[in-house]
Parts: sequence; C-alpha cells; structure tokens
Amino acid sequence: MAARFNLFVSLFWTVLCLGPAAWYCYLYVPPGWLWVPGAASLLPYFVPKSWLNHYASTGFYERIGVRGLLKFVQHGKLVNGMIRKRYPGYRIIYNSETIHRKVEETYMFERFHYGLFLALLILTFHARNWYWILVILVCNIGYNVYPVFMQQYVRLRLKASRHKI
Repeated sequence: MAARFNLFVSLFWTVLCLGPAAWYCYLYVPPGWLWVPGAASLLPYFVPKSWLNHYASTGFYERIGVRGLLKFVQHGKLVNGMIRKRYPGYRIIYNSETIHRKVEETYMFERFHYGLFLALLILTFHARNWYWILVILVCNIGYNVYPVFMQQYVRLRLKASRHKI
C-alpha cells in the first residue's frame, strides 16, 4: 500500500515537471544529440559524498518552503498520514539502522536530482525561445532544485535525531 501511494505521488510530479521537457525534446532535440544531457546527468554519481555535505541551517530550508513541500512528496506527511490511518503502527524510521539507511538514501536521491538538474539545464541552454526556456527552468527548479534542498534538510534532521534514539 505504501509503495502504491508513493508511486502515485512520484508519477504526479514526474508528469508535471518532466512532461514538458520530454515534449520539448520530442519537438526540437535531434535524437542523436540526447547523449549530451544523458552523459551530463551521470556526473553527480562520481562526486564523493563529502561534496554533498554543504548544508544550510534547518531554518533556511524552512524559510524557503522545504518543510511545507515535504507534505506532498514520496514518504511525505500526506502519504504517511493516509497509510497510518489504515496501519497506525506504520513507521519508516524506528531505530538507528533505519536512520542510517535513510541518510544514505538521501545521498542517492540528491545525486539523482543533481544529475537531472544538469540534463535540464543543458536543455534550457538548447532552447531558443523564451517560452521553452522559462518552462524548462521552472520545471527544473520544481523537480530538481527543491528536491535537492529537501534531501539536505531531511539529512540534517536525521543526523540530529541519531542522538535521540
């Protein structure tokens, strides 16, 4: 059940934000050229974990709306609340091992979103008209910049909670 709810949330954001970029590619990008953003999207996977540890304070992330957006993402408050109505004991974090796994997961998702950020940034530079530049840029911010901030915010909170368990 949790997987299904999270899948719907993921599909919603993916269609909303990557749909326009995919449509742009279909209309304007020659298929042989797609290796450029594809290759760029792999670069963050070669970055050491230590380079991803550039946090602001939790207050910064809360001021820019990250905490509020966490309601509407995979494993967010909305999805977890729906699951807990049916399964009151449902928890993602319940001991130090699950905290460690979640911290590692944040690094993986952060790399994914950095990679996609680079790919969409290249498409933004490829676009020649202001409409597509703006659409791809807004989608990039919504689908990649904010999720990177979310991963950093969640990681900060998880690392702080390690000492409480």
